[in-house]
Amino acid sequence: MNINTMQEKHLAAAFQLTQQVGWPHRLEDWQQMLKLGKGVVAESEGHLLGTTMFWPWGERYASIGLVIVSAHAQGKGLGSQLMRAALARLPEVNVRLHATAEGKALYLKYGFMPDGRVEQYQGVLTHPLSPSFASPGQTLRRAGPQDHTALTKLDCQAHGQYRPELIRWLLDSQINVLEEQGKISGFAALRHFGRGCYIGPVICGDLAAAKRLIASLVAERCGEFVRVDACAGTGLADWLTSSGLTQKDETLAMIRGEPWTPDGVRPFALVSQAMG
Repeated sequence: MNINTMQEKHLAAAFQLTQQVGWPHRLEDWQQMLKLGKGVVAESEGHLLGTTMFWPWGERYASIGLVIVSAHAQGKGLGSQLMRAALARLPEVNVRLHATAEGKALYLKYGFMPDGRVEQYQGVLTHPLSPSFASPGQTLRRAGPQDHTALTKLDCQAHGQYRPELIRWLLDSQINVLEEQGKISGFAALRHFGRGCYIGPVICGDLAAAKRLIASLVAERCGEFVRVDACAGTGLADWLTSSGLTQKDETLAMIRGEPWTPDGVRPFALVSQAMG
């Protein structure tokens, strides 16, 4: 069994692994995540046995996700080998991940500590989400390429991750921004993922702003499948379930290193559980 660098040629088999465990990732989702990050794979005699992906977001933070071991290769320490290989490629940075109940013990072994929870809401949107009232001077609009620098900076203020390539990719889908006195104070993104639409990240200063941004993205999405990975304790739970979404899962946010202290804005929802 060999641990190798993930390449484009591995993605079809990686996609099959997510199918086996019931995760919604499409082949094109794998392709995009590899464009934004890196990965390692476990192989034996030409067969893919496991994967781990990681995303270096600037000089201080990185994220790890898609730690998967095929059913017939479990119980042999393969997940530990993949994690060790990924961490070896991320020296001297703070590393985040989102752990299932099954994976928590492995991550504790490698020095990760709990740092909050993430609640996955999904379902067919039965009616529009009701936005909160706008504050004086607030306006909503769709972002354009000219907003790239401001959005990258705001994103970094929320969690310390410097992600210009991610923001550029999301601009190709849809980002709505909230402006106050002509300055961007928050944003939220929508893209196609898995079974339908994915909302995130949602970065802003308060719950009312988060609701306005999310509602603006799904205003014309009734009857469509929507998923939001919301940071627990933000106040979004009851509001999201009021329009047909249900909580399907919950994961534990974990970090190896120093947690980031948000600077003026905070994340209300993730870009994905894998990428953080």
